[in-house]
Amino acid sequence: MKNILLACGAGASSGFIAQKMRKAAQSRGLEVGIRAISDTEIMENIDGVGVLLIGPHLKHKLAEIESEVAEYQVKTMLIERKYYATLDGEAVLKQALELMD
Repeated sequence: MKNILLACGAGASSGFIAQKMRKAAQSRGLEVGIRAISDTEIMENIDGVGVLLIGPHLKHKLAEIESEVAEYQVKTMLIERKYYATLDGEAVLKQALELMD
């Protein structure tokens, strides 16, 4: 199973996106684990994660986060601002799956 972790400031916005991503994955028949957390909880939740998606407002922390998760070989990227702002779970899921391939 592919595991996707979303992180934002408090985990609220990413929680809404994760919920929509799970629905999109289910409608496609995909077995994907998708969780949302606060950016301060990343290292506690990184085991078994294939992709880490970061809220665009945390762009200033991206290099630091990538450095911290490097030993886990987790692919990391920012969620596109337009998808984050509109809580577009389908588009964010597509972003994550493309990064996994």
